[in-house]
Amino acid sequence: MLMSLDEFARIVVALLNLNFQAVQNLLDLFVSASTNSDLNFSNVWGLIYGGIVMNYWNNHILMSILEVTRTNASAMRNFSLTFSYLGSNATVIFGDVEGTKGMSYLQSGIYQYLAKNPGEIEKLASNLTKMFKTQAEFLVRLMKSVNSTFT
Repeated sequence: MLMSLDEFARIVVALLNLNFQAVQNLLDLFVSASTNSDLNFSNVWGLIYGGIVMNYWNNHILMSILEVTRTNASAMRNFSLTFSYLGSNATVIFGDVEGTKGMSYLQSGIYQYLAKNPGEIEKLASNLTKMFKTQAEFLVRLMKSVNSTFT
C-alpha cells in the first residue's frame, strides 16, 4: 500500500489528537464518577497497587530471561546479532539529520505537515493542554485520598 508522507502525517496527528482526548476523557470520567457516583479514590489506589505488583513480577520474569540469555550460548548469540544488525543499520532505521530516510523522514514529514496546517497544530496543542489540565484535576483527587487510603 502506497501513501504519501502528507497522508501518513495527517493520520499520525489525528491519532495523537484521539489519544490525548481519550486520556482526558478517561481521567475526567474518574473525577466525575468520584463526584457524581460511588467511585472511591482509595479504590483507584488499589488499581495502582495492582499495576505495581504486576510490574514487580514482570521484572522478575525479565531478569530470569536475561540470566538464561547470559548463560545460553545460542540465546546470547541471537541477542548479539540483534543489536549488531540494528546498529549496523542505524541510518536505515533512524534516518539522518536531514530527514531524508528512516524514522527521521517520517518525523520530518509530520513536522512539515504541521507547519503547513496551523489549524492542526493548534488543535493538537489544545487537546494536549486539556489533557494536562484533566491530569492535574485527577492527581488532586487522587492525592486527597492518600490519608484515607494509607492508614
